[in-house]
Amino acid sequence: MKIHGEWIITLVRNVLVRTTFGGFNEEGTWACFLDTKQKAPVGSTWAGLTNASHWEMSSIDSLRAFPEMREWAFAHGCVCLAVVVPDALRQEIHQRRTGNLPENLVHYFSTLEDACSWLTARGFAFSVADYPHEDFIEKMQEIY
Repeated sequence: MKIHGEWIITLVRNVLVRTTFGGFNEEGTWACFLDTKQKAPVGSTWAGLTNASHWEMSSIDSLRAFPEMREWAFAHGCVCLAVVVPDALRQEIHQRRTGNLPENLVHYFSTLEDACSWLTARGFAFSVADYPHEDFIEKMQEIY
């Protein structure tokens, strides 16, 4: 089946930044995970920042893939993950369907600013100015 969903992943110091856009099917989720595995700084301690502000939901099969992806990340140096989902309903669906992990491991935020503050407090200095995907978001907004 064709991949649905758009993403970009960039390593900024020791924070793996992933931005998602659109709706994801299972194939899109697994392709994004493969990209994540290739770009993660395995062998180092790192944090993840996922900006899902423009995520338009996923199929149930796609959401079921998340626990395996998170297990891989935490087994390969990730110590915490900040997820930005501004809409409370989408945030609740995402959190419930992808596995409720302790907030010290996976924490949800309504704003990028709050996610950056949390990462910084956890020892991963990161600010909104460090966020590398503004151009990607602009490009995707023009397409969609």
